[in-house]
Amino acid sequence: MRMLLLCAVLGASLSLPAYAGEPVKAEVSTGWSQEDTLPKLPVPFPGGVVALPDLTYATIPGYRPLKLDIYRGQGAKDRPLLVYIHGGGWAMGNSRGLAAFADFPTVLADLAARGYAVAAVNYRLKSEATFPAQSQDVDAAIRWLRANAATYGIDPARVGVFGDSAGGHLAAMAAVDCDRSAPVEKGDCVQAAVPWYGIYDFTVTDKPRPPEDFKPIYDFLGCKDAADCADEIKAAGPINYVDAKTPPILLLHGELDAAVPVIQAQVMHDKLKSVGASARMVVYPGVNHGWMAKDRELMRSTHVKALQDTVDFFDAVLKP
Repeated sequence: MRMLLLCAVLGASLSLPAYAGEPVKAEVSTGWSQEDTLPKLPVPFPGGVVALPDLTYATIPGYRPLKLDIYRGQGAKDRPLLVYIHGGGWAMGNSRGLAAFADFPTVLADLAARGYAVAAVNYRLKSEATFPAQSQDVDAAIRWLRANAATYGIDPARVGVFGDSAGGHLAAMAAVDCDRSAPVEKGDCVQAAVPWYGIYDFTVTDKPRPPEDFKPIYDFLGCKDAADCADEIKAAGPINYVDAKTPPILLLHGELDAAVPVIQAQVMHDKLKSVGASARMVVYPGVNHGWMAKDRELMRSTHVKALQDTVDFFDAVLKP
């Protein structure tokens, strides 16, 4: 009886007419495609500037697509490029924030209105990949921007980088460690850098036990302790790549920085000067890491001063 009922159900199912709905529409390419084709709608800002968000600059198997934002004047051509690299201890943060700026995309758009093309880069965090992945991502972004210079109005021969904290470290790495065998317009070498309160030498601190002071960076380097990390610590230190060909660098630091002591900027400045590289250091009084201070007016004014010093430096080096 059950067999008869089953056969009846199957027979009824097989006899149902095919659903004749609206025909589907889809173009088929010639092979596998992972390209993000969703339109990137431009975001307008004052001064004729538009932001193009979430442009993919690299796709690495096993990782999320790596993206950046571009801010540019509409129709602008051959603009010097500024590349912003965010901080966050290599563990967090994104391309749209810096310290206590309330609306950082507007700050970047203002830089574009001053005659620059501006790119803000995201990179793999330390939970995704250990160093040197982060520096490799920044280099890849710079090469991608140069390869697409005509599309985004960039002068590939004039590129400056800046970043805060972990981003300051990565900005310094971009300045001192690059492939000089490649033509400038196709490589990852930059022409100027302004690191904000970055780490430049992982063996130096103002505390008596340097290995303990830098214990939190072992997972960033992919090793266990000071003894196990010796090679990685050297490889991750921008100070170890400085030479006479290093481009002009402006080091900005807070006098009371408790997270990254100001001695970091001092030793990097001294190293740059010792090899004849162009370098300047500015230490802002009374402020901690991220230009933080109990005095809100001092905190506000230092944010503005650091931004002004950064812009003035890039104007002098990239727009002589």
